[in-house]
Amino acid sequence: MRACALASLVAAALIGSVSCGGSTTPASPTPTPQPQPAPKPNVAPTIVSLTASGQRVDADADVTLTAVVEDAETPLDQLTYQWSSTPIGGDFIGTGAQIRWRAPHGQTTPAIYSIKLTVVEKYVSAGQPAQHEVSKAVDVHYNDSPAEVRRIGMRFLTELFPDFGVAAASAVQDFSDSCPGKFAELSDVTNNRKEFHILSGTYSPGAINFDAAKTSASLSGQCTFVDIPTNPSNPNYNRRESVTGVCSLTAVYESWRWYLCTSTFRGIGITPLNELRYRVPGQIDSDPRMLTPARAGAPQP
Repeated sequence: MRACALASLVAAALIGSVSCGGSTTPASPTPTPQPQPAPKPNVAPTIVSLTASGQRVDADADVTLTAVVEDAETPLDQLTYQWSSTPIGGDFIGTGAQIRWRAPHGQTTPAIYSIKLTVVEKYVSAGQPAQHEVSKAVDVHYNDSPAEVRRIGMRFLTELFPDFGVAAASAVQDFSDSCPGKFAELSDVTNNRKEFHILSGTYSPGAINFDAAKTSASLSGQCTFVDIPTNPSNPNYNRRESVTGVCSLTAVYESWRWYLCTSTFRGIGITPLNELRYRVPGQIDSDPRMLTPARAGAPQP
């Protein structure tokens, strides 16, 4: 009995001694790692606008191209600006978001050139090099005006008017509907087809004169037409004849291309005007210095 009581007292003393020192604090749990936010993705640049200083450019002339570009991460001067054209041609002068494009010479005219800007942004993603490319284009109307005006003038005087097989309406296809000269010429060519079997026409145009805005032009040069009168009432019926003089044309720029407007013929020498009527294209200049048409068997001028 005494042994049991002693054991109880020792146990109680031990418990008391523990209680006197205060309670023990349990260990804190290890915190759970929180996921890190994903890196913000690089946003591609934006070409807000791309404009040309003019909708039209002539051969060997310049047009200024200006782009407004935005980028959230990369300074604009660290972007790469690549300029190109479709069709390929011309020269790009300068670098960056504003440059000049010098139109080519001697290309198909009229035409539309699409000028494209590609902006390249280079950056690093997940430790690897990457890049964005964005593009925008603007159209510019192209004309090689001297070549274009000369071509339609030559076509009328050496291909369309002098070809008996070309209908009158087709012969004036390069004339503008806004010019009264087209309808006067249509009437003349219609009568030409009735009165003459025209065989050929030649033309040697000189310099072309343009107004400052290049919306109107004029050109002149020596021309010769060979024909055979088909009206029995004509004193030269069925006889080959030719006439030479100066053919003058005017042209206008409409709807992004050139059209003929008026046509005039002036001879050098003296001949009745009625002998030239319908034999030559355009209005006959009443200048008395008319060239006498060559008759069959007569010396050629």
